[in-house]
Amino acid sequence: MASVIVTSEVTLASSAEDVWPLITDTDRTNRLIGGRPVTYRPVEGGAATATGARFVGETNAGGFALAYEEQPFEWTLHKSFSVHRRMLGGPLTAYTFGIRLEPTSDGGTRATVRLELAPRHWLLRPVAQIEGRKFVRNFAKLASMIDAHVRDNAPSPYLEPASEPDAARISWGRAALLERGLAEPVVDAVAELLASGADSDVVRMRPFELAERWGTDKVETLRVFLHAVGAGLVELRWALVCPSCRTANDQVETLAELGDESHCQLCDISYGIDLDRAVEATFAVHSAVREVPTRMFCIGGPARTPHVLAQANVEVGQARDVACPEEPGRYRVFVRGGALASLEVEAGAPERAEIRVTAADALSPAELRIAPGGVVHVMNETDEGRHVKVERLGYASLAATAHVVTLMGEFRRLFSREILKPSTPLKVARCAVLFSDLTGSTALYTHAGDAAAFRLVDDHFDLLRSIIEAAGGTIVKTMGDAVMASFSDAITCARAAFECQRRFDAFRREHEHGAETGLKLGLFAGPCYVVTANGTIDYFGQTVNCAARVQHLAQSGEIVLEQDVLAQLPPALRAEVDELERFETTVKGVAAPLRLSRVALAEVGASARPGGSDAAT
Repeated sequence: MASVIVTSEVTLASSAEDVWPLITDTDRTNRLIGGRPVTYRPVEGGAATATGARFVGETNAGGFALAYEEQPFEWTLHKSFSVHRRMLGGPLTAYTFGIRLEPTSDGGTRATVRLELAPRHWLLRPVAQIEGRKFVRNFAKLASMIDAHVRDNAPSPYLEPASEPDAARISWGRAALLERGLAEPVVDAVAELLASGADSDVVRMRPFELAERWGTDKVETLRVFLHAVGAGLVELRWALVCPSCRTANDQVETLAELGDESHCQLCDISYGIDLDRAVEATFAVHSAVREVPTRMFCIGGPARTPHVLAQANVEVGQARDVACPEEPGRYRVFVRGGALASLEVEAGAPERAEIRVTAADALSPAELRIAPGGVVHVMNETDEGRHVKVERLGYASLAATAHVVTLMGEFRRLFSREILKPSTPLKVARCAVLFSDLTGSTALYTHAGDAAAFRLVDDHFDLLRSIIEAAGGTIVKTMGDAVMASFSDAITCARAAFECQRRFDAFRREHEHGAETGLKLGLFAGPCYVVTANGTIDYFGQTVNCAARVQHLAQSGEIVLEQDVLAQLPPALRAEVDELERFETTVKGVAAPLRLSRVALAEVGASARPGGSDAAT
């Protein structure tokens, strides 16, 4: 029986690039055109294995209960997207929806909406025609609203809150946040979002994403959300994020609930729980502020994975052409199951290349060269249908990762009970560890007395803590008169170390007995593990051992760091220090010697180096 095909063409004044993020947000668009909530469950074998469907969706429409196998969406960035569903019952046998975007001569876009419905019986054909026209008409109308919103800043087509927010509670929470000295523009933006944001906007709030939208400072926005938890406005959740599609597969309420591995049903890969890659802090409106039902209207759509430039489904024994980016650069080809290949887009390369999927985790060849705007011909030689995608590398992440959040001293103070499962050390792919040592302190206790020496040591801790936390790091622990701190990256760590030496020079001159002390610092970056020890989050591993060794090699007033880190510093930051020496050292358990540089602040000079290290501090 012939399918029912309904199309509609809409001319938009906006460019495809401008409307793409909104028109491809299919969870939101389905809500707006009157779609029904969908419950999804994973596909387990059967005919779907051949087509590559990963989920079964269940919903109801027009009085009919519907169930369908949903293949992954297909798209080419800024040009088209579509989805095919094989119906498992009800009035239809198949459903295919798509949109094609074409540029017009005046800088606008011609949007063609197409819906194809396959009725299960000829008697249902009139119903399919009526419902199909209604769906396409509503979507075309929504496309025009999105265009007006983008072009003229017209009222947003997004949903208004479905429930009445507790205005008094929001007002009280806002006042509480302002009393804590938080930035008023950010506090007001959060309060406004909680009061009038769409339901879908307040169930998974991402502070860094919102900061970019509002033009506010990322760290301050995160601080406001963390304090808003204590004010009873929002709840903190930890999302487990797939490293390929970068969508949340699951979420937990506390860090202690994290395991050591998770699985992405869409990408069909298992991945380790790295705190700096796979765990993201998100926030949901508190139920006392607004009762927002957790409902999903679509599980796919290009807007969920903005780093994916093109995606296509390749059934068993079939082949598909996948469009490549027009911008030269290095990209990646990913196939469901974990197979990877590098893709170099460069002028002068062939306009067409072929690649074979030989196993779930194998592509041949593993490296491709292609001309801008070329085509990769993908052949599926496995016994399962698979989707293939071209991914942008180096996509700027807007995730407030667990590593970034747990580095904040504020988080540790506000969420002191948020600890990892003691038996499960979790990996951080790369962090920077800083060790300090206060020289001259042993002698100070002897001749200045315990009280004066303790006061100086404690004041120096306050100084280092203020600098480290202002830079985005955290003090992991103190040991005698030494500090261990952690940062998200080596450049930030080095900047904080330079500032510590700069301000400690003033501290020495202003503090009684300060001239008898000195500060030596060492930093090292690399992978490490995070674990709960004595009720707090601690770091361990070879990177920590190397950082401790590097600090031991410093003299008073000096900073020892890797030569590579020194070379990577921005010119203005690099100019702050003089390199005193380059040398190598070995660390037990590390095969290659460490290539290190000994530096001191140029403006401070020898005055901060009162005579070497104090081995017995």
